[in-house]
Amino acid sequence: MKSKRLSMARSHEALRDNQGGAMSRRRFVEAGVASVALVGLAPLLMPWRVAGAEAAAAAGAGSYPGVSSYRNFNLALFVELSDMRRMASDPQWMAETWSLISRNMKVGKVWLETYRDTQTTAEADVRKVKDFFAGKGVKISGGIMATGPGRDGDHLAGFCYSNPDDREKFRKIVAYTAGLFDEIIFDDLFIFNCRCELCQKAKDALGLSWTDYRLKVMKEVGEDLVVKNAKSVNPNVNLIIKPPNWYEQYQFSGYNLEAQPKAFDMIYCGTETRDAENTNMHLQPYQSYNIMRFYEHIKPGKFGGGWVDPGQRQTLNRYTEQLEDTLFARPKEITLWSYGGGLETLRQADGTARVTSVLYEDAGDTFDKLDSFLGKLGQPVGVATYKPYNSSGEMYLHNYVGMIGVPMDMYPEFPEDRGTVFLTESAKFDPDLVTKILKHLNADKTVIITTGLLRALQGKGIERVVEVEDTGRKATVNIFTFRFSMDEEPANLYHADGDIEIPELAYGLVDCEEIIQGIYKENNRYSMLLQVRGFAKGRFFILTIPENFDDLYHLPPEILSQIRRDMMQDIPVYLDSPARICLFAYDNNTFIAKSYQPFPVRYNIVIKKAGARLFDLRSNRPLQGYVNGSTTQFEVRHEARTYNVYRFE
Repeated sequence: MKSKRLSMARSHEALRDNQGGAMSRRRFVEAGVASVALVGLAPLLMPWRVAGAEAAAAAGAGSYPGVSSYRNFNLALFVELSDMRRMASDPQWMAETWSLISRNMKVGKVWLETYRDTQTTAEADVRKVKDFFAGKGVKISGGIMATGPGRDGDHLAGFCYSNPDDREKFRKIVAYTAGLFDEIIFDDLFIFNCRCELCQKAKDALGLSWTDYRLKVMKEVGEDLVVKNAKSVNPNVNLIIKPPNWYEQYQFSGYNLEAQPKAFDMIYCGTETRDAENTNMHLQPYQSYNIMRFYEHIKPGKFGGGWVDPGQRQTLNRYTEQLEDTLFARPKEITLWSYGGGLETLRQADGTARVTSVLYEDAGDTFDKLDSFLGKLGQPVGVATYKPYNSSGEMYLHNYVGMIGVPMDMYPEFPEDRGTVFLTESAKFDPDLVTKILKHLNADKTVIITTGLLRALQGKGIERVVEVEDTGRKATVNIFTFRFSMDEEPANLYHADGDIEIPELAYGLVDCEEIIQGIYKENNRYSMLLQVRGFAKGRFFILTIPENFDDLYHLPPEILSQIRRDMMQDIPVYLDSPARICLFAYDNNTFIAKSYQPFPVRYNIVIKKAGARLFDLRSNRPLQGYVNGSTTQFEVRHEARTYNVYRFE
């Protein structure tokens, strides 16, 4: 259909008007600090808005007595055991460093660590530090890092919970800390990864795998050695479990996301993703947001917030990007680890030392900018995706999908109330999955599964839905085409910037239709997105996942946009853009577009409404767009490593 223009949006002048204005940070050239473009929010119209989002956010965030807190979130700082000891022995250092920190950031809470790596903070030292922060009006809570000594070359170890002596040590640490604080957080490594002879015998006696044995033991440890034990000392203590960032692999070291959150009063999560390209975890930046949404669904209303550290980053802005992505999920609180880890010491000409912090200065700048608009956003929304408790498969794929501009909303239970559900291989851990898929389709809803899940369910019931086979063969493709619907013919060819290896599927051509095809040497065509025919209600798709997840980023923008259109039926906006530009959507006609591209990019924002209007935040100035069929499109130029915030009506 020919576009009806609302304005000359294609002109250079209009495009310039649609460039998000950048609020520059200080220019750390070598560190690569990005500018931040904040784009508009104002009164909104949307039928599925949750009313009072701003007021609810303010009420949820709150503020601690005596502290000038941020309006839309609380900021906490974790004080590690070594810093606790230094504070207690050097009150001047404690006062000087706190003065520096509080000039840059509005800290409302500190976690004071009592135990780490076989070392305990003496009670007298704890009380000295508590008294100092109490005098500053800061909320004070306790923290435990339940790590043991390990052995040479293998120091990443928790307690051995098969060993009565280790259990007693841990029990005493928890009781000691509960006697000092009314709130305790159990940091990253509350794990059980021991394989000693005691563990081997106990596991074998029960006939369990290592994973099942550890899940069973840590359920009991959480219920008895933590909750019952701590509350026998302090009945009012608030107990928080905070697993780390590697959510796909929790169960292998005993983190039990099904049982432990039920025992503890609250949960918290690590959102550090560090540098995806140069660190061994290879976590995608989008995970800092995605894991937050997952935890909110695990314990609704009792999710404390996200936790970021400055480790393993190549540039300074990778640190602040993690803060941004964490807070885009609208948590009550964010914690920075750790107090001394963000400080630097500069030697002066006279031989004295001055404490400074580029990290805390930049974090404070980031928090101020975020706090200026977070209260205008609604509640986060995305494509519902299902990762059962203690499951794994196609590890971390959800974050790669988030990085191609499809917002994710991950649930630990099948989200039957949502219109579209996206299922990766991890969903295979649900023995009733196929029945749930059919029920969802028969309710006139959409299910999209990956080729990894198809392969896992072959011979295990997926044939009740469709007879499509993963042949086990691989195909190499580098050209693509697509159609908007099954009743059209594909048109135009789009080239990737390299070869992409995919699994080859076998299916009946009348039974299914390729919405997106991958092509090799023009004559060989393979499915990239397959839609199944014949359902009286509902829509069923199979999304082909490249053998290397990173290759999703190399798909042509036109192909990515078709994936977005079919996956994002329930979301009123999408980005017609390359990969690595993320969309964070909210339920009140607001959204954030964030670029992880290393250079400026021009693309279209597509609002699924003819005649829609789009505004930026700083000026409340409308962007110029044009009608294209049932949508309105706005061409923008997005600066590298920045985010823009929008509202539409």
